[in-house]
Amino acid sequence: MKKKNERSAAMRFILKLFIFLIPFISLLAVYFLNDPFMVLKHYDRYDNSPVMLNESYIGWQMYMNNRDSIAFDSFIMGNSCTMAYPCREWEKYLNGGRAIRLFGNAESIAAICKKLQALEENGAEIKNLLLILDKESLGKDQLLNGHNYVLPPALSGISNFSFQEKFCQAFFFPNFLLPYLDYKIFHQYRPYMKGVINPYGVVKDPVTNDAINPREEMIQREGEAYWESHKKEFQKTRDPNYRNGKYRKGEPFLWQAQIGLLEEISQICRRHNTSVKIIISPDYSQISINPADVEILKRFFGDTNVFDFSGINEYTNDIHNYYERGHYRPILGTRLLQKIYCKQEQIENI
Repeated sequence: MKKKNERSAAMRFILKLFIFLIPFISLLAVYFLNDPFMVLKHYDRYDNSPVMLNESYIGWQMYMNNRDSIAFDSFIMGNSCTMAYPCREWEKYLNGGRAIRLFGNAESIAAICKKLQALEENGAEIKNLLLILDKESLGKDQLLNGHNYVLPPALSGISNFSFQEKFCQAFFFPNFLLPYLDYKIFHQYRPYMKGVINPYGVVKDPVTNDAINPREEMIQREGEAYWESHKKEFQKTRDPNYRNGKYRKGEPFLWQAQIGLLEEISQICRRHNTSVKIIISPDYSQISINPADVEILKRFFGDTNVFDFSGINEYTNDIHNYYERGHYRPILGTRLLQKIYCKQEQIENI
């Protein structure tokens, strides 16, 4: 009788445990069936997802999908401000080069170095390199580990299990899970879903990974009213000196670790005889990058290949060049490309 009661108690415990685990098992099934981050399976296209994806992973997958049919030899790297430089626009200056955008949100020079190393290991021709940097990019000498930033195993060297673990864990965090399930069930975007759900549909070119920014269409439709209605996105009230019209020099960001990474990047470029152009982004805050950092970049890549557009200038003075304070438009990127390559032609003709 005692053993029978013990078995009965054990069965009740197992039943209760199973009932307790039903929600978790159901959510796990949702994750594996829907693959919200598009990391569990191979896809031919990554340009249309309802979820904000890991851009470093997606860009690399696009490259691997198309490299056998398109001889990519030119690469745009850096943070999300690379959206201002469409590949087709840059290709006008490359004498036949084919470009792809391999960027990452909050990209670090450590990640840029890893991507170049992976391209070299995969036998890619690295004919041209356009680096879009700012002080934050230069200051990061370590890879970021969050699911939105982690590099794929082929680049970072981490195990596939560790890579997949980050996304599975992120799925169960309420700040992702709740907006995701809400959108999945009701197919309606709500403001609290910002940063999790992409409500715009196609936001990137399936081959070049160029950004298709829905705000550009908004600007065409609204005109001057766009900047009036988005005024708050250009304000930074915590900084009393924000855009006060006075010269402000940023703190230096390049130290021993970062300099080591820049040296590795420059060595890769020398091995491939790469034409490198580095653009320091025209930050809307109008804080100039530290001159010492600019000099270090020039030491590795040459005086004529580093272009500093930070600080107070004709580009940062005009609000119409920006979607919001963190990102500038292709209309400005096109002007900057014209300027740097025109300057290069003038130097070569001397």
